[in-house]
Amino acid sequence: MKNRSAILLLSTALVAPLAQAEITGNVTLTSDYRVKGISQTGENPAIQGGFDYAHDAGFFAGAWASSVDFFEAGDSWDNDESIEIDLYAGYFGLLGDHASYDVTLYRYFYPGAIDNIDYNELILGADIGPLRLAYGYANDYIDLGEDYHYVEANYGLELPAEFGLELHLGYSFGGFFDDPAAAGLEEYLDYGLTLSRSLAGVDLSLAYLDTDIDAPYAIHGDYLANQEAWVVSLSKGF
Repeated sequence: MKNRSAILLLSTALVAPLAQAEITGNVTLTSDYRVKGISQTGENPAIQGGFDYAHDAGFFAGAWASSVDFFEAGDSWDNDESIEIDLYAGYFGLLGDHASYDVTLYRYFYPGAIDNIDYNELILGADIGPLRLAYGYANDYIDLGEDYHYVEANYGLELPAEFGLELHLGYSFGGFFDDPAAAGLEEYLDYGLTLSRSLAGVDLSLAYLDTDIDAPYAIHGDYLANQEAWVVSLSKGF
């Protein structure tokens, strides 16, 4: 899941105006694709990429994709997903000189899946200086008829030698978790630290990620792993 590229591009309006419209792209290689602290690739590497369109009126849209692998081949739960495709569109606006808000509607697709797990999510976000707050709502999470809510806070720090550090805290809750045995989860926290730096036009990051998920739902390795992990990523924008 990604739409921050378009929002960050529009946020440059805080200091300098955009051209009327701009299209950018990005590609990423990561050692493990994690969403809300849970591995989407069986703790294996993922290749990711997308395109973003941003207009100086505040509208943006984009497409992004990543390789995924939720279950081992032959597992009774294996649904044959191998790719996630995200389409999204939204609006970004300024609130004074150092704050902004954004509204984004996502559609997540998993082409090739045996059973449909596509779903929509609405995300409301606000940036106040280095602090970002966001709330996500899916009314029919993975086509199961249950709602899923997610709130998060992220705080960015500038470090010496052009390094950056981001602190993250998120909380997942909603009707999806009403039957933990069926969901395989209870409501939970995820948190992390990400150290980043740009070098020769490539964005490098090292992230420590973890959750408060414990027995009987803790998964320590491989598919849908939800315990502590170190993730290395290399990204290039164009």
